[in-house]
Amino acid sequence: MPSVSSSVTINQPVEKVFAYLIDVANHKAWQASILEAVSSPAGPVGVGTTYQYTSEVMGHRMQSAMQVSQFEPNAVWAVKTTGVPNPVETVYRFVDAGGATALTIEMELSGGYPAAAEAMVKAQMEKSLQEQGARIRQLVE
Repeated sequence: MPSVSSSVTINQPVEKVFAYLIDVANHKAWQASILEAVSSPAGPVGVGTTYQYTSEVMGHRMQSAMQVSQFEPNAVWAVKTTGVPNPVETVYRFVDAGGATALTIEMELSGGYPAAAEAMVKAQMEKSLQEQGARIRQLVE
């Protein structure tokens, strides 16, 4: 399955955007469908930190978890799904753009989709990443 990505420029410094995204208290605001979010262990975020989510998808409550798989302060934050047969990693890259932040969100789509559906799934995920970037920009600026 192919990868998808989306980029957005946010008129705030990298440090502010990075701190906002890794803070679990903000996840409900910028991630669609999340009702509750907690992280563990307590303390600073780093590789191995787990985010536990309660979401609502098509009227059903679901529990899910993401674990921090890459962490470079103010540069890279990546989370990978846990407890699923085909884990998916989403990578957030932060680059200083003259006092603003160039944020790129990348995701490698897992397989398991019929070939006829692959293009549709890719288009849906690209749209989702674009919407996520737009929400982050709106909330942080």
